[in-house]
Amino acid sequence: MLDHHRRQIAFRVIHDTDRAFLRQVYAATREWEFTLTVWPEDEKRDFLQRQFEAQDLHYARAFPGAVRRIITLDGTDIGRLYIDRRDEVLHIIELSLLPAWQRRGIGTDILRSLLNEAHGGKVPVRLKVERTSPALRLYQRHGFRQTGSEGHHLSLEWRPDTRPREL
Repeated sequence: MLDHHRRQIAFRVIHDTDRAFLRQVYAATREWEFTLTVWPEDEKRDFLQRQFEAQDLHYARAFPGAVRRIITLDGTDIGRLYIDRRDEVLHIIELSLLPAWQRRGIGTDILRSLLNEAHGGKVPVRLKVERTSPALRLYQRHGFRQTGSEGHHLSLEWRPDTRPREL
């Protein structure tokens, strides 16, 4: 059965009141890492809060001109997208969806839109992903290639000339 309801993906400006939601998205993206740990919930929550704050500070310093938005679907906050557009590259700093909204094609739609933008500007798209992250397969399916590694992260790049045919 075809779904004739066209979902409305949008991006809204982040406000100070959104910090709790952003922490929630961050924690959800790290949840899979804790499947084999026995940390008490309060320790895990405190750790994730400190990690979120450190990441947020790093992003602000490393990408001061980045566009940071909350992803919404039909008006519901479902994730975050941080991108840094430069003349020579489009850098995806963060593309994260809450687990309830994953595996529905939303991340794929957003990624394809960004790849189309980069293709039109004839610039590569770069990002970093944890080597054990489930998102790695999504990026590989869309033609990203590994260009380096640092610690637990892989550096990936997509070039306009490696654009998959189905886009």
